[in-house]
Amino acid sequence: MPLYESTFIARHDMSTRQVESLAEDLTTIVKDNGGEVAKTEFWGPRTLAYRIKKNRKGHYVFFNLDAPSEAVQEYERNMRLNEDVLRYMTVRVDELDPNPSAIMQSRSARDDRSRRGGPGRDHGDAAPGDGEAAKTKDEPAAKAEPAADGDTAKSPDPATPDTAAAAAEATPTEAASEAADAAAADATPTEAKSEAADTKKPKPKPKAKAKAKAKSKAKKADDDASADEDGETS
Repeated sequence: MPLYESTFIARHDMSTRQVESLAEDLTTIVKDNGGEVAKTEFWGPRTLAYRIKKNRKGHYVFFNLDAPSEAVQEYERNMRLNEDVLRYMTVRVDELDPNPSAIMQSRSARDDRSRRGGPGRDHGDAAPGDGEAAKTKDEPAAKAEPAADGDTAKSPDPATPDTAAAAAEATPTEAASEAADAAAADATPTEAKSEAADTKKPKPKPKAKAKAKAKSKAKKADDDASADEDGETS
């Protein structure tokens, strides 16, 4: 009899039990028409390349068929009428492979890796990378060892580099000028004007004051003498 490989995709919202029941019904149809299902594989839910009837995922089921063409035609007709089947494909082959398909082999390898790396792993087995993790944990402790004899640890300078540079560059003259600028900025406009007027007005010298005072006294004495002379004449 001809040999076929067939795959169909069931709706994603179906349960695993419903998918298995659908596969059993299709197997019964093949057997009733003189065929045989040599192998059945459930690939589980997988992401579709594009949406099919508003479904982004679907349950994949794979069959190896050893059946006449009439049985295959009846099998495909029932899948076309079933709303739970999104897509199907049947291909004729020269011989059937009894070994698990590539998808089932990859799933088995993933399951084995998850079991080895899971909590059920023996405590005596060291996972790959455990030694590296231990080395990484020990490295900070090695770096924290005390310094050799004769070496003293330098305490960090609390001042930041910018603050230290500014303090080194500032001189007393610059500090005084900065204080004067700050006082001038705080003064009101009126105070600033009065201070400017006082600064512009020349202050009299002590010698000039004495000379002016003596001159005024001499003039007053002259005035008094002239007044006495006028009185005697009269």
